[in-house]
Amino acid sequence: MSRARIDIAPDREPSVDPSLSPQYFLDVIQDLGTLLAAIYDRRTGLTRNQTRMVIELLRSDGQTQTELANALSIHKVSVGIYVAELEAMGLVERRTHPTDGRAKCIFLTPLLHANKHVGENHYAAIHGTAIEGVARKDYLTMLNCLERMRDNLSKLDARDRKDQPA
Repeated sequence: MSRARIDIAPDREPSVDPSLSPQYFLDVIQDLGTLLAAIYDRRTGLTRNQTRMVIELLRSDGQTQTELANALSIHKVSVGIYVAELEAMGLVERRTHPTDGRAKCIFLTPLLHANKHVGENHYAAIHGTAIEGVARKDYLTMLNCLERMRDNLSKLDARDRKDQPA
């Protein structure tokens, strides 16, 4: 995954470089996400989607399968599969919804809560390695830029959704 660097000499204009293309931007973002997820998955033994489910339940425990599907932008049937896998590991449990007897709420188990530090430690170690050699100022600038990009794309997404026929 070696990429070309931007060549800017002080005495001349920047050369045309493929790293300035939108495709390069997308490749780098995708490569970074894929590597982070692959390393984390390998270290924890969870799949990417199982991890996403656990993280969402850590944010808001007790969601229904439909709520989880909406929060993660995945199909409800897929959520059911991931919940069953996590249930078999003893990490989540289904409980009857308090007001809708047909629905089940998914909760993290005491086993997961007792061991969530393991996942957090993996995240911290991976993050530490990822930012090695990056100055704090540069890191904060990067985060600000990524947040701005996320906000810009969220606005675009909202406009696109509004413009789509119902």
